[in-house]
Amino acid sequence: MKKWLGALACLLLLSACGQEAEQVFRLTTAEQDSYMDAIDGVMDEFYWEYDKGSLTFGGAIVPEQEGSERLFAASADSGYSLKGHQGEQAVLAEADLLHYNGDTAGRLQCYFSNGRLIGVLYRGGYDHGCYSLKERNPFLADGGFQQYEASVDQKPAFGEGNGQFSAEGYLSKGTGEQGETLTVAIEDGKAAVYRYRGGLSRTRNFSYGQGLEATSAVFLREDGARLAVLISSITEHGEGESEKTFSRSEKIMLYDDGLNPAGELPLESEFCTALGAEDGKLYLFINQNMDIYEETEAGWARTGSRKLRHMVTRFHMTDLDGDGQKEYLMSDGMDLYLYHRLGESFLLLWSTHLGVENFYGPLCSGDLNGDGVKEVYACDVTGTTIRYLLTEKGLQTANEDIDYGQCIYPCDFNADGREDYWLVQDNESRQGKLYLAEE
Repeated sequence: MKKWLGALACLLLLSACGQEAEQVFRLTTAEQDSYMDAIDGVMDEFYWEYDKGSLTFGGAIVPEQEGSERLFAASADSGYSLKGHQGEQAVLAEADLLHYNGDTAGRLQCYFSNGRLIGVLYRGGYDHGCYSLKERNPFLADGGFQQYEASVDQKPAFGEGNGQFSAEGYLSKGTGEQGETLTVAIEDGKAAVYRYRGGLSRTRNFSYGQGLEATSAVFLREDGARLAVLISSITEHGEGESEKTFSRSEKIMLYDDGLNPAGELPLESEFCTALGAEDGKLYLFINQNMDIYEETEAGWARTGSRKLRHMVTRFHMTDLDGDGQKEYLMSDGMDLYLYHRLGESFLLLWSTHLGVENFYGPLCSGDLNGDGVKEVYACDVTGTTIRYLLTEKGLQTANEDIDYGQCIYPCDFNADGREDYWLVQDNESRQGKLYLAEE
């Protein structure tokens, strides 16, 4: 018998309800194997893993529903109703529940009665609450959000607009000299700036010479047009399947409000991965660090650094629930992370736990269903948008109305205070259309 079951042969003494006598809890090897088979089955059904070395069995009483509503709701959502078993004796199996990448999600709890699985849930999240196996990523810290997504099915009216836009979406939004919306995208190693004036069009296209490419870009302020572009040297070695691409960070190019060159910032590190900005401060992501640059009388200078637990290839700052506090979305290409800033540090509120290459392209947010809460839009490696909704139990995906290959890039393109969006219809032709919000 496997070593983690050895301890289960020992006796567990349980006080009988309302009695002084003690009952002895025993499981035979056959019973243990049967319970493990049932646990393996439900794990496969919901695409979870669990640490078999942490598995324990014990006697338990199914709680009464009053005071345990969340436990009953979590189990019912997983397809196992405990209502008919309140107050009954049961066998409780517990183990560490694991995400795809091996991170611990919480503590799995499986209730058995007469050899049959009657309840399943897990305890996790920052509140050690009860969660259904359908809920994969609960909040890791309390975000204090003021409101949550009401209904993604709500459909405000949109009309078709005119113009052309990048099929790769956009990295950052700014404002032109006449108050028009500007966006910047990376296209074939060039920084492309688009604006809306009766329609969407590309207004500037910055290239940087042979072997040099733009790899990230950001407007320093949303209400201005000052732009920073990360420039890297790109070299390729080998041919066919053995071909490898190497990127080396060279400098940051700076542009003024008229999008004219305004200097450059040399880089000490060769491994810069992305840019971000906030209130005129420039964020430079290097490995698992975020360096902060500010403009001084002597020019741009590094004024601080923050340590993260992951790399950052995409950065997006927004206010999801409209409470005035900014949320910081970041991705390392494998997972998506949601932060709040606390003073000089960042508090991780939520993340996915995939650990494999999954995200490609920019991160965006926008309230396209008009309920007052922004949704998050990220693109996966198939070229399809993943929509995330802000809920009380974490960000949850809602992709039922998004077809394979469709990409959604929300933005208030015409600067009327309502969210519009650019829709790429499929990942082969990459043709898209502009949809403008109507009153």
